[in-house]
Amino acid sequence: MIRLLLLLLTFGCINFAGAQTMQASIGVGVAPNSVKLYMKPTSGSVTGQISTMNYNVAIPASTPGPIPTISITNNPFPGATFQINTSYTESGYIHYNIANLNPFTITAVNAETEVMEVAFSGNTNIATVSLVTLPDEGVQGFALFYCSGAASSDGSNLYYTRAGTTVTNNFSYTFGTFSPPGTGTSTAVLSTGILLPVNWLSFDAVKQGNDALLNWAVAGEDAAQYYELQRSTNNTSFTAVATINKIANSRGLYKYTDAGITNLGASILYYRIKQVDINGKISYSDTRLLRLDIKGGAINIYPNPVKDGFYVSIPFVNPDSRKVKLALSNAVGQLISTKEITMLQATNYYFDISNKTLAAGNYNLQIILEDKVMETKQLYINQ
Repeated sequence: MIRLLLLLLTFGCINFAGAQTMQASIGVGVAPNSVKLYMKPTSGSVTGQISTMNYNVAIPASTPGPIPTISITNNPFPGATFQINTSYTESGYIHYNIANLNPFTITAVNAETEVMEVAFSGNTNIATVSLVTLPDEGVQGFALFYCSGAASSDGSNLYYTRAGTTVTNNFSYTFGTFSPPGTGTSTAVLSTGILLPVNWLSFDAVKQGNDALLNWAVAGEDAAQYYELQRSTNNTSFTAVATINKIANSRGLYKYTDAGITNLGASILYYRIKQVDINGKISYSDTRLLRLDIKGGAINIYPNPVKDGFYVSIPFVNPDSRKVKLALSNAVGQLISTKEITMLQATNYYFDISNKTLAAGNYNLQIILEDKVMETKQLYINQ
């Protein structure tokens, strides 16, 4: 009991007389792989100095991979300097204690207020982040959310629930008498939103007969919930065509057929994909253009596999002088070479790569008309 009292005193002066009670919570960050830390008074408005504030951010010790590091990416209080202590493992958690090094002023705080945003790096396997209080466990001592000054935290009411968080065992000790009720743990757990957003690898829209064939590939879709395929005739107003749920073991490869597009009465269609995470976050693919007013056979590349160069055959009917851009990139999207030709040249154009040293493997050639990708063709280069 004496050891606990001394540890508490090192956090700052404890005086509840006339002080507002503060609570803490955790939420999804703006940046990938980050979380925000919040505070709010249980009632009323608070103006004054916070002399000491401590957050104990924790992830499960069972998280696979290396122990990540964290850094503060946003501090809304320019007068406050925070320090992140060296991480340690205790009671099934990897802990990061964050504390202010100097008093700072808060003004008319009467609702939830962001205190900081912290980002994790060095490990993309993090799925759960918590604020944790361990009142009398282990050898590391007293880890908690704690503040003192114009407002003080209360051990009986540490955390509040917000969107995406779950609060467990909010009463973990009796602060006034320093009488912990046992070895219980208090947590505010954020179980969604820490994962990296989906990475769009490719998206193609190809006309086949009266239909549009749509294929896309993504990476890092652990947090994805579903994909909404959207279509437009003016590239401004999009409507939903279909919803495709995330498919387990899909390797991030998806396809959909938008049937009967020639019956829509449009000369050009635009497609994009809206991806929604399990926590409500949204991302969009690039927009793809599909022309219905250009007649002709399928676009072909030959020979394939490729050695020194290849022909691009785009059999337009009644070609004109509009520009066609050919963009060659490797499998991870790095641009290798571009060529600009006209529709007149595009009927059978030779793309020379004999002056480039390229590793053997798959490459992608985008055929771009009027700044919109008509089609993406895959080729294998083996120089």
